[in-house]
Amino acid sequence: MKTIREQMDGLKADMTAIINRSKAAGRDLTTAEAADIEAKADAYEQLKAQAEQGQKVADVVERLAVAQSTPTVATGESWGKSVHERLTGAAAARGLKSVLQGQISTPPAVEVSALPTTPTRLLDLIAREELESATFDFLRQVARDENADVVADGDTKPTSVYTFEEINDRARVIAHLSEPFPERFLEDHSSMVQVLDQQMRTGVLRKLEQQVVDGDGTGEQFTGILNTSGVTDVAFATDQLTTIRRARTVLGGLGEAPTGWVLNPTDAEALDLLREDGATGGFLMNSSVYDGLFGQGVARITSTAVPQGTALLADWSQVRVGVRQSDHTLAATQAGDLFDKNQVKLRAEGRYGLKLFRPQAFAVVHLAAA
Repeated sequence: MKTIREQMDGLKADMTAIINRSKAAGRDLTTAEAADIEAKADAYEQLKAQAEQGQKVADVVERLAVAQSTPTVATGESWGKSVHERLTGAAAARGLKSVLQGQISTPPAVEVSALPTTPTRLLDLIAREELESATFDFLRQVARDENADVVADGDTKPTSVYTFEEINDRARVIAHLSEPFPERFLEDHSSMVQVLDQQMRTGVLRKLEQQVVDGDGTGEQFTGILNTSGVTDVAFATDQLTTIRRARTVLGGLGEAPTGWVLNPTDAEALDLLREDGATGGFLMNSSVYDGLFGQGVARITSTAVPQGTALLADWSQVRVGVRQSDHTLAATQAGDLFDKNQVKLRAEGRYGLKLFRPQAFAVVHLAAA
């Protein structure tokens, strides 16, 4: 199918050919030739107007792309785009690392985006990196048995077991469409379009959060934390407070250093409103109780991606979101009936992958009895 510009060039060439033929014959245009040129000129002007309107739409969308939604209020940028800029602007360190008397080749460390100082949502806990292709692989640690010990001269040193498996995966598309709306809104109500753009991008990132937590691995879904083999299961023990405190003990016993809690908002509210006598006493959750329960300096955030009755406690450095294509919004005015009705549709989408390096570092905490 020819582009608008190609169609315009074709009409212009046809009109020029008709005029040149009449000049070569030394005559005026015939009635049929004049009518043909007039029809082609009308078609040319219609295509020109269509091209100009399409450019206006493209300009609006380009302006929208500058005001991208963000995972943190402070930056005012799409974190996916931020990842790309950080990575492409950084020089990769390449070289050799000396180990004892030998030399082993080491790949450059993967540079990841900086995390916000104060996380406010699940994605703020997770480092992001740019994916260089649609497919990727990584090593997942599935066993760690440390047997280091004091050793006398001449004795055989103990062997520790560190088992890894190679995981091959690919980036997945997360996308959705807006309903059609009048094309004039792009110019007459640009603020509305910016709001729509931001909300659609936010929708993409919310779905990304859900997939990180609860993707079931079927079809195009990620294999999320809750459905990954080897995560640490913490059963309900007596009550929610006891269970939460026990989760820290369990991970600590495995040698893990958790960096953050993620709870469903309903569960977080119930914990915040706990009273001493269960009804009318003082609220239990003051700052000292909070630190003793959740751990001093350990972030606690809420996310609807985590099912009610479940909490996640984890060392979030052991998971990473790969960004193949950052969240962005496109506008369509030509597809289907949109052109006939002077309507526009927006599409927000991104392509992401998930790397979970050590499942053991993720505790799935059951806040209710089974």
